[in-house]
Formats: sequence, structure tokens, C-alpha cells
Amino acid sequence: MSPAAVSLLQRETPFEQVAARLPEWMQQHLPRKWVQLGCVLLLRLPPELEAEAQAVAAAYATLPGVEAVMRRPRIAGELRQPRLPQLLFGSSAETEVREHGLRYRLDLQRVMWAPGNVGWRAGPRGPAAVAALYAHPGPRVVLDCFAGVGYFALQFARHWPATQVIAVEKNPVAAEYLRQNVALNGLDNVEIIEADCRDVEREADIVHLGYIGDTAHFLPHAALQMRAGRDGTIILHDAFRRADYGVQRSGEWDAVPGQLRRELERAAPGLRVARVARVKNYGPATAHLAIRLEAA
Repeated sequence: MSPAAVSLLQRETPFEQVAARLPEWMQQHLPRKWVQLGCVLLLRLPPELEAEAQAVAAAYATLPGVEAVMRRPRIAGELRQPRLPQLLFGSSAETEVREHGLRYRLDLQRVMWAPGNVGWRAGPRGPAAVAALYAHPGPRVVLDCFAGVGYFALQFARHWPATQVIAVEKNPVAAEYLRQNVALNGLDNVEIIEADCRDVEREADIVHLGYIGDTAHFLPHAALQMRAGRDGTIILHDAFRRADYGVQRSGEWDAVPGQLRRELERAAPGLRVARVARVKNYGPATAHLAIRLEAA
């Protein structure tokens, strides 16, 4: 066997690198999965390691590119903010995430970032199934409600450079990072409005509702923003329980349950559900769905 092959066999995995720095009794409890967003690593610690949380975090901080380690926070509340975030190693959770050719600056202790939505955050620039749901020949105006730090708005602006993207965000911390990220990426077709989206009235060809938590409640107002006399599109995200809609398996969402269709079309008269796609599981027997509504 060549020296290079021997070296390859002897190379430690990232988990093995971490485990080697800690007592043997800890190794069976160490998380084997984690999320690294830029220079910040997010962990879920089991109860057995709570008393040694800082020592464990220091070991994970030796992995390449890691400058801070924090507990993976729970996101909750109207503003979708991290609840009880705890930095275990390092001085700051501010980081920069790069996705699909764009840069996002944010503080993971102060604003949310969903690690599992990588392909979907790309919107029209994403994989085939994602791009199909966001397909449009070239909207004049896109109204992106719940814009956050620019998850979707930046992708819209980059994909449709001739389009005016209106990004609405109520959380002042997220809105400030949104401003930074628009400048960071050199985008000049994004208008930022710091407000509740229900207080914003602007005609648009696409209204985007990137929110989790009774998003259908915002549909009537979104429908009123559709450009008069033209076909329009609303794309919404939300979490739905299978039991509420008679869905037995995840794959059945593609058929669009009748009850779900009726609820959404009742909330947005004149629009019809054109496409439903499952983004990911969102807790037990619950799915995060992306839904496209078009003019009937």
C-alpha cells in the first residue's frame, strides 16, 4: 500500500478529531451531527453532557473554520426569533453564510436562519422542483413579505435584475442585516420597508409569503396586492399537520388535499392552488409546504 493510501486510511473524521480531545466516557454521548454556518457551529447537547457543555464546545471549536459554538436555538414568536440562544464558545455569533453565489451576514443569537432550506432559499435560481414553483418570465415587481435578512429577496433580485424587489420586514434587527446584505451583494433593485406587511400596499406580480405560522391569515391582504388587470402569483410557505388534511404519507401532499385547496382559495378569492411541494418534515407528522396560487 502506498504512503498516500496509508495516510488516507489514517485520516480522522471530524467527529473523531473532536472525540480525541475529550474523555472516553463522553464519546458515546457526543453529537455526531451539527450545523456549521460560516464561522459558527450549532450543536444540540444531550443531558449527559450539560455539565461539561463548555469543554465539549471547546473541542468542536477546533474544527476548521469554527470561531464560535452555540446551542441550536428554538425559533418562535411572531418575529421568528431565536429563543434562549446560548453561546458556549467564542465571543460572538455574528457570521456570514454564502449560498448560491450570495452572501448573508447575520447574528445567529438575534435572527433566524433555517439550515435545512438550502435549495428552497434559492427560489427561481434553485433546483428544478424549486425553480418550477417560482417560475416566471420576468415580473415587474416582487413583494417579498417576511423578508428577514434577505433569504429570498436577494435571490429574486439577482435572478431578475430588471425587477423591483420590495422586501418587507417587521423585525428591526433582521431589517438592519437585510440592508447590510443588499449592500454586501451590490444589488440596486431592492427596496426595503421596515413594517408589518399588512400595513404595506404595493401592486406586485408576485407576492411571496416566506413565513411559518398561520400564513393563510395573510393571504387576503396579499391577494389585494396583485397587479390589477394582470395575472398574478402568490407563493406561500407554512407548516401543515397531516392529520388535519387526511394525509397518510408525505408523498400525498403533491396531490393537494381538497380541504387544503378549499381553505386557501377561500382566503384568496379569484386565485387557485396551482402547485404544492413539500420542502421538508417539520416535526412529527407535519410538513413544511411551499404552495403556488395563480389567478383563476
